[in-house]
Amino acid sequence: MKARTPAPAAVARPRVRRSPAAMAQLKLELLDRAWSIYSAEGAGALSMRRLAQDAGLSTMALYSYFPSKQALLEGLWLEVFEALLAELLAASTGRRAPLKVMEAHLRGFLGFWEARPDQFRMIYMSTHQSADGEAVPMKDQPVYRKLIQLERERVAACAGDRTEPSESLLAEVAALALIKVVGYLLLVLGMPRYPLPERTQLRERVVADALQGIRAAWTG
Repeated sequence: MKARTPAPAAVARPRVRRSPAAMAQLKLELLDRAWSIYSAEGAGALSMRRLAQDAGLSTMALYSYFPSKQALLEGLWLEVFEALLAELLAASTGRRAPLKVMEAHLRGFLGFWEARPDQFRMIYMSTHQSADGEAVPMKDQPVYRKLIQLERERVAACAGDRTEPSESLLAEVAALALIKVVGYLLLVLGMPRYPLPERTQLRERVVADALQGIRAAWTG
């Protein structure tokens, strides 16, 4: 009986050592791939295994960038909020009157999400939760706090020298303005078949109504 030739020993794949810059770049590429999966196939298709497969990584290697799916979702949200913050900060360029700055802020917010409907739906219309059932936490993230603070500062500036609003009143007025613009977006981006009036006219009415609410809060 002929002796069986022993199978060659498996050669371990050498571990790729990336520089910090290369790791940061790969993390951005992974986030882009995650958005592509979500946009093309929906939330159900986005998993750690699928993302690793699409990126040509092992699942274990992916966990070194995102330790959980919750961390991946947080990374996606933070990337979007950073871009939104930059857009809203730029909205005040060339404007000094507080109400004009506020108007530009509202228009910038609407325009940002109207240009990114998939990202809006994922952040405002999804029910993503962590393993323990908690919603993806954003309120403690610095960029999220900066967005809230920026809106409140611009709302407060509209009061001028007439009054010094309390924090509770300021939070309420800012929240009401946000409710109006997010409500518009929920309708036009989340319910596209709803028989809406002409969209541009409706958008203008929403902005005007939000500004009127801010003015009314300070003038009584």
